[in-house]
Amino acid sequence: MKDFQKDYYKTLGIEISATADEVKLAYRRQVKRYHPDLHPNNPEYEDLIKEINEAYEILGNKDERFAYNQYLLNKIEKQNEQTNSESPLSKNKKTYTKTTTVYTEEKTYLKGTIFIRYFGQHEEQEAENILREIFYKITVTQTDAIIETIFKQNLTKEFQKVFTANKPIKLKIKQPINCKVLNENKDTVDYKLEILDLTIPNPEIINVTKHEGESFGTITGTFYGYLKEIKNHDETVIVEECFGETGRTEEKNENGVNYYRKEYYNTDCSKYWGNWIAQVIRATTKTTGNTQNKGSYTRTEYYYNDYKKTYWGDWKQTTKTSASGGCLNSLGNIFGIGLSCLLFLFLFPQLAFIVPFIVIPFLLNLLPIKFWNWIVKITFVLFGLIFILAIITSIASNTYKKKERLVVRPKSIIEKPKYIPVLDSQSKNYIIDTLISHHMVWDDYDGQTYNGDFSIKKSSFNQAHSFKENLNISANSEYNYDKIIFSLKENDKNNLDGLYSMFDSLKLNNKSNSMKFAEIIVSFVQAIPYTIVLPKSCNAQFYNDEFTSKYLASPNARCDGYERYGINTPVEFMTTLNGDCDTRTLLLYTILSHYNYDVALLSSTYYSHSILGINLPYEGSAFQYNNQRYVFWETTVQNVKPGILSNEISNTDYWRISLKSK
Repeated sequence: MKDFQKDYYKTLGIEISATADEVKLAYRRQVKRYHPDLHPNNPEYEDLIKEINEAYEILGNKDERFAYNQYLLNKIEKQNEQTNSESPLSKNKKTYTKTTTVYTEEKTYLKGTIFIRYFGQHEEQEAENILREIFYKITVTQTDAIIETIFKQNLTKEFQKVFTANKPIKLKIKQPINCKVLNENKDTVDYKLEILDLTIPNPEIINVTKHEGESFGTITGTFYGYLKEIKNHDETVIVEECFGETGRTEEKNENGVNYYRKEYYNTDCSKYWGNWIAQVIRATTKTTGNTQNKGSYTRTEYYYNDYKKTYWGDWKQTTKTSASGGCLNSLGNIFGIGLSCLLFLFLFPQLAFIVPFIVIPFLLNLLPIKFWNWIVKITFVLFGLIFILAIITSIASNTYKKKERLVVRPKSIIEKPKYIPVLDSQSKNYIIDTLISHHMVWDDYDGQTYNGDFSIKKSSFNQAHSFKENLNISANSEYNYDKIIFSLKENDKNNLDGLYSMFDSLKLNNKSNSMKFAEIIVSFVQAIPYTIVLPKSCNAQFYNDEFTSKYLASPNARCDGYERYGINTPVEFMTTLNGDCDTRTLLLYTILSHYNYDVALLSSTYYSHSILGINLPYEGSAFQYNNQRYVFWETTVQNVKPGILSNEISNTDYWRISLKSK
């Protein structure tokens, strides 16, 4: 009998956001701890185990749990209504239920006998060592398997030993594979299965036929592998979000200007201060009637536009001076002419040798002979000043050049994001969105430094994340992977205006050609620190592949966990700056497509990697497709130029085009 007034989550010792697996695990833990058989002659534990069983009946059933969560939600809403007048926060708080789809991966391990028919073509290059063929390039023509043993979600010691001691076979085997499965009656049933990490510890070649440099045969042996299935279920949680102003304000005065700012709620009910806003009071030309005099100068008092404050205008001369100033006035004119000559010589040193021949004779003709002594003295003083200024300028120039040679170009700099409220145009007190703004400084391959600001709307980030979470495509094949990244790109491509504006400014200011502009964009992404993006927890124990487990165990590992498909969309990446190979390549493909580049997103299931391909005349490694040459461009390492591909991922047979812009 269910009683929704009881706290079933507290009974099982879990949170309301717990997954179905966590509910089941908590139930088993509680039963094992409080079972009456472990506490004989104690009736309290019999009542307690009934409570535990009742809680699991409700929370372990999807429909019952949904109804119970709705009851809790209604209860919380009523409590909020009762405390509405008491708590100022309740006016800026909303509570709702959120249903999310949780994906889990299930593996089925297989063991059996495999038969791989192949065709070998003679070439001067060593083939796979395990095939014991030295000068043949192997092409698989048909693959069949007989499955003898199946383990559900159970990696036995035998499988662990095989997978540890051997690497998966590197032949390009077309999936799915024709399989015959033996049932309990020893009858065979035909299936087509996509077997992953196909491993043959001791392969042998049989039925070999060689003719005119060609070889035909069959590779056989006991194989080990697994099937992967992604399952999902919906979970409902209660979400509380805050919004709007807290009611607190701050004021300050700097340089005679008053500033104010307001405090706002984040969605998680934490608080932050908005930007400082100047209280601008404009001046008017309306006078108060008050004036002040100082000798031959006067000034007038005016009102500001609020008519509460006043300010004094500038001092203005009201008395005209005599046109004749006598001997001192003549000397003042001479000094004025001399200073003008000095300024002319300082600004235009190339013409310095011409100026004395023009100015000195002109002055001598204008002035009486009795002033020539003054002129000679002033001339010597001027030439002395010019000589001193020339020495100072020369020393300063050499010092600057020495300092310039010692300048070290900055590494990439990424400042903390700024959160800028977007106010409604009609009501300045109402926040309609938030801009998440970033400032970056980075170098390109020639050592040229760039800097820029870009921003993403918080509403765009929420929409991109929701679109990804609710995308109805399972990541269980290469074809579906291509559909997923295409959908994410199409959804986000029109929500990156802040990023496009930054690159438009850089292109215009630097007058970049197509190759240089592409390098600016790619080096920008390369400068962002690498972050591994995972569909599950960031705990290294949950992953079997060597790269992920080693990276997560490293001291400086950066990880973004519980992201569906193990990828961030372009908008999510530019908001959080968390991205690995798939995330970076997808962003660059989106940006470069926007600027009409011929680009390809290249992916490799075998290498578990994603890389950019661009159709530009760069030298180096490239992927050939329909007479088009897409140069490989690594995105996860800073300052890696196009055309450079490490030996570990250099076999182009294992790469394919997932997206292509043209």
